[in-house]
Amino acid sequence: MAGPAASMVLADLGANVIKVENPRGGEDSRRMGPHRGSWGAYFVPLNRGKRSLALDITQPAGRDVVLRLAAGCDVFLENFRGGKASALGLDEAAVRARKPDIVYASLSAYGPRGPDRTKPGYDAVVQARTGIVSVTGTSPETTVRTGVSILDMGTGVWMALGIVTALLERQRSGQGQRVDASLFQTGVMFMLYHLLYRQFAGVNPVPQGSRHTAFAPYGAFPTADGAIMIGISSDRAFHRLCAALGSPEWAANPLFQTNSDRVHNGAALEALIGGVLRTQPSAHWAALLDRNDIANDPVQNAGQVLEDAQLAALGQLVEMPLAGVEPALLPRLPIELSPAQVAPQGPPPALGQHTRAILAEAGLDDGAIDELIRCGVCGEGI
Repeated sequence: MAGPAASMVLADLGANVIKVENPRGGEDSRRMGPHRGSWGAYFVPLNRGKRSLALDITQPAGRDVVLRLAAGCDVFLENFRGGKASALGLDEAAVRARKPDIVYASLSAYGPRGPDRTKPGYDAVVQARTGIVSVTGTSPETTVRTGVSILDMGTGVWMALGIVTALLERQRSGQGQRVDASLFQTGVMFMLYHLLYRQFAGVNPVPQGSRHTAFAPYGAFPTADGAIMIGISSDRAFHRLCAALGSPEWAANPLFQTNSDRVHNGAALEALIGGVLRTQPSAHWAALLDRNDIANDPVQNAGQVLEDAQLAALGQLVEMPLAGVEPALLPRLPIELSPAQVAPQGPPPALGQHTRAILAEAGLDDGAIDELIRCGVCGEGI
């Protein structure tokens, strides 16, 4: 998912992205459900605005097509495990021989060096390796990954940033660069506070549920109809919270005088706050806390997020047509650029939808294209 995420960012920003897929079934995420018609929930959002070339790169003729295409591209992005691109004859040297100033981008699980550079890895697996699982959940006995693919998406964003930086440098110097990013390095970066906690406190951080190691009160609290997340990061905000909940005396309690006191006596404080919040629904408390300038939000499910008024105000969801079925709502990139809003550049492609057009752009005539399709090297409109 990380490579497709990186190229999705670039496609939304206006890049012409050629997605090379196995003609026998295409990318695995096409088959990951749930589905609407033939469109998979994993494939659709990460492949919008791309063009699909169905090509068997394990065959010499397929590899030659890729290298021919690379000669006309600014960026070559591969997302294989370490060593695979070289085994296929698509390593940096081979690609750069066709296009000396190309930006060669390699996204892997564990990075370009080290004893594990050829090791396979997925988001949840690398979350475990980098310590994210150890601080996620409600107790040290739990083994819980984050509910979203933070390493796939995060690494994709880092890779896109690296590619854009390399393109800017090429514009300045004329030199192409190699860009590497990995799930492992992203996971370590996301753990930066926890790694410093271990060094400064001398003990390993443990899962806090929705709580915070450094602030209190901070986390999700049950209400009469759900839960609300509250974040308090200063004494002033704590005083406002106490007043809003009708208990200003809490702020004068020696157990809760400072943030350190509140962290140390968190269980007692949470019991008091929870006893109040359980008496009314989340909407009541959200309105009250908003009036008192206290950071809070109800804990929403996916359906509620789709109906969120703030989401609508930002225009964050874009209707995406899907061939043969009703359209879907996709989040656009979470950035604002003026004067034009960043938005997906088109729907996701059917497998091999653009094979013939892409090969023609690379200079192949109809006869050569027909022969590649006949031999099974390429697929068209599968």
